[in-house]
This record gives sequence, C-alpha cells and structure tokens, in this order.
Amino acid sequence: MADSIPVYSIQNFARHEPDTLFYMTPLEKLVGEFKGIDQSHSHTFYLLMWIRQGSGSHTIDFKTYPVAPDQLYFLTPGQVHSWQLSPDTQGFNLFFDTNFFRARLGNRLQQYPFYHSHQHLPLLDVTSQGTFFSDLFGYAYDEYWQQQPNRADVFLSFIHILLEAANRLYDQQLPASASHYYDRLRQFEELLENQFVQVRTVNEYATQMNITPNHLNHICQQVLGKTASQLLHERLVIEAKRLLTHTAKSVKEIGFLLGFDDTSYFVRFFRKQTGDTPADFRQVFEADR
Repeated sequence: MADSIPVYSIQNFARHEPDTLFYMTPLEKLVGEFKGIDQSHSHTFYLLMWIRQGSGSHTIDFKTYPVAPDQLYFLTPGQVHSWQLSPDTQGFNLFFDTNFFRARLGNRLQQYPFYHSHQHLPLLDVTSQGTFFSDLFGYAYDEYWQQQPNRADVFLSFIHILLEAANRLYDQQLPASASHYYDRLRQFEELLENQFVQVRTVNEYATQMNITPNHLNHICQQVLGKTASQLLHERLVIEAKRLLTHTAKSVKEIGFLLGFDDTSYFVRFFRKQTGDTPADFRQVFEADR
C-alpha cells in the first residue's frame, strides 16, 4: 500500500543477471555499492541475511533488534526494514523470488515459522553452529559466481539446506506442547496476510478454515498466548504504521485504505493499540529520523 518508501526488486541490484530469480552478495559490498540501502525500504522477494561479524541494530516492521555475530535474519516480501551496522560488519545477503523456490519445493516456503508470521522472531542466533552456517554461505556464494552447469539447481539446494538447518534450530525455541497447532496457525496467518483489510471478524476466518471461532482462538492462545482478534489488530497496526511513516497520506486517507469509514474510529483504534494517536506516532517517528 505504501507509495513513497522504496520497494526493490532483484533487478535493482548491481550485476544482477536478467531473468535470474536469485541474487547473492557480501553484505559489506552491498552497503558500499548501494547508496541508501540501510534506509527504510521493502522488497518484492525473500531475503536471508547472514551476520558473520559486526554489531549495530536492525529494525524490521518497527521492532529493533541488536545485531551480533552468527545471526540469521529472515524477511518476506513487503516487510519494511532498515539497519545501522558497525564498519567491521561482514556477512551475506541472499535474495530469491517466490517462484524460484516454489518451482521445485512447492509450498515448503510457507511452512517455515520465521517466514509468514508477524508473531515469530525474524531472526535466529546460530552461535552453536556458526562455523557450519558460515561455511554454507561461503559455498553458496562460490556457486553463485562460478557459473557452473546446473547452477540454479545447485544454488537452490544451498538455499534449501540453509533454511532447513535454520528451521531445525528455530523449532527448538518453540513450545513443544503446541507443535500440532503450528500448521493451523500458519494457515490463519496466511489468510490474515491476504485479507486483513477486507475480512475483519474472527468468525469469517474460522469459517474459511472449517473450524469454530473458539477453536481458532484456542490455537492462537496455545501457540502465541494471544487471541485471534489480537493478531488481526496487530496486523492492521503494522500496516497503519507503514503508511504513516513511509507515505504522505493523511490520517483520513490511511484509515479509509485500511477499511475504517470513520476517521475518529480509526484514531481511537490506533490509540488503543499503541498508546498514541496516528498523528502523534508520525510526529515522533519523524523527530527520531
């Protein structure tokens, strides 16, 4: 929805090959070559960022995380992020298009908890396997640049291994008692991502999932400790914040885009969820930039 924040496609990056659905570059090289890449922007592709060394901060959808060695960051298309990194930061950025992954691995991409969820952390500390991931990224980068036969298939295999290895570690952080609800929660979150503006009741989402509203709330409570309504409201707030900070649209226009016919109701909703009015939130954000 945002119309002034930069939205980058893979084709925007230096030395990208036409019609190639993947791209990889050292993080320190990207920062040096692409002016403003550290400022707020979003992508049309999936991103996997590896921090091998360095420090700083990484802000993803208005939540800021301290950068440290042996970290993986996961971003999906549409998420807004920016960063402040120390001069000695090193690592890799790996980009890939949805269709590149889906063509061989189906809907596996939608099943990773670190993707397609505004509730799970978009980062993973892999200190216990830092050398393993560092080596994998190095091998993947070599494959990316060497132009060997069947390069796309081999490179996709490296992406798959990286994500599966990350998933095993990530799953260890999730409560085992609720593991049988994960697929259902992901189904709800996928519906929410596609329909949060148009579909505004838990009943309608539950109907689409062929379960009762009470059961949907139970799933959300068991896995995340939140109700289904809270997840819906949080998704609306994220979009409102994106529009307030990255477009020049008025509060009235933003409320209308998000399905609020009454501006005063949108203001009350936003204030209840965040503690600030939309105008106050925008003013504070601009003052901190």
